[in-house]
Amino acid sequence: MNRKRAYLSLAFAALLLCGARRPSPIHNVNAKDAELLIRDVGVTLIDVRSAKEYSNGCIPGAKSIPLAELSSRLKELPKDKTEPLLMYDRNGEKSARAARLLYESGRKDIYNLTGGIAAWAAAQKPIQLPQK
Repeated sequence: MNRKRAYLSLAFAALLLCGARRPSPIHNVNAKDAELLIRDVGVTLIDVRSAKEYSNGCIPGAKSIPLAELSSRLKELPKDKTEPLLMYDRNGEKSARAARLLYESGRKDIYNLTGGIAAWAAAQKPIQLPQK
């Protein structure tokens, strides 16, 4: 766990060096940085699109919690509110709202995939059909 937190600190520092304006608990990341977070940190990946959109393909390892259900399903997220979460949707708009909602619920380390799964696919990152 300490290694994960150290990596997150380094990752955040790198994001700041790449142009982030001020520290914030909500970090917008591109597909490349999101892939690093998924692979190296093991963030909890949340797809906030509708169940139908999710069923057409998702980022491997993503849990479907549609934005409309997020408030009522917060208990499905890790109990530790400092655990990093990576949110995405189709284009980054709903996931930004989801990130704000999570911040307001007390979450401390939230990432939003800028451009959503569309940007992920455009960067030729893997998409899979959800596990049944």
